[in-house]
Amino acid sequence: MRCIIPAAGKGTRLRPHTYTKPKALLSLGNKTIISHILDSIVEAKIKDIIIVVGYEKKQIIDHVTANYESSCNLTFIEQTERKGLGHAISLSEEFLDGEPVLIALGDSLYENSFSQMINEFNKYKDWAGAITIKSVPNPQAYGIVDTYENSNQVKGLEEKPKNPKSSKAITGIYIIRDSISLKVALEQLVAKNHIGSGGEIQLTDALQIMIENGNFLGTIDSGRWFDCGKKEALLEAHQYVLDQMPQSVIASDFDNTILIYPVAIQSNCKISNSIIGPYVSIDEGTKIERSIISSSIIGINSYVMNTSINGSLIGDKVELIGGLSDLDIGNHSKIKYP
Repeated sequence: MRCIIPAAGKGTRLRPHTYTKPKALLSLGNKTIISHILDSIVEAKIKDIIIVVGYEKKQIIDHVTANYESSCNLTFIEQTERKGLGHAISLSEEFLDGEPVLIALGDSLYENSFSQMINEFNKYKDWAGAITIKSVPNPQAYGIVDTYENSNQVKGLEEKPKNPKSSKAITGIYIIRDSISLKVALEQLVAKNHIGSGGEIQLTDALQIMIENGNFLGTIDSGRWFDCGKKEALLEAHQYVLDQMPQSVIASDFDNTILIYPVAIQSNCKISNSIIGPYVSIDEGTKIERSIISSSIIGINSYVMNTSINGSLIGDKVELIGGLSDLDIGNHSKIKYP
């Protein structure tokens, strides 16, 4: 089995953090989003990995090559035009040659491992492919799967429908046994320049063509799912990742500081007179003085002083300096800072 990871997007929902860094390289705990994904792929014993790159491609290529070249067979394919997920996968058509393929979005994490998903898929030998799903309260915002009654077999798919037929959202993992049938469907869409929802060539439409051509597709529960494309979901995924770590990562010294676990503190950080945690990740080279930080991610070589933050994303090489106040407050007063 091969794996294709589409990771060419600009991550516009996470700006300003993605102006100079692709979202796949944002940190969660002690490693980047794409490293969490790649570690799960390696755990599933998949060696051949194709990554579709685009925005800030060199950063992704350099990071992945440095950390995974010795354990994987890596191929990078550039998507020069952002024409959608279906278009991104079609660029990997030489790898859709009959060998099974796992497609994993480059910005999502899952409670269930890829090994668990593949093992569940292998129980159904007549399936040409499977799609991971999770019920959501707002199905209009997602690709939606409609299954037959009392069945996990797919009846139909639709991308961001106005009137969804179910609440089963596609969570971004696709396991395709018949990769040639997927290739044929994608070629049909690209040849016709078939524009689907959002003005893009959609993978959902290719899977629908597979069904119409007589292929059986099934559904697999992904467990908890974290779409890291926006701040709130990124911080939720960050908390989940730290909770799953056997122990907190503390690779730097700290002085007169209280740590409230779980936290992940990388090397060459200097932290003094502060309270850090819970759910805080601090990347390498960052300096923190006289601050209270919780439920936040702080990037590389930043400086934070005299401030209190919660639920925050602080990028690389940021200076965040607050002020200390000399207060004279009488009895029965109530003071609330903004």
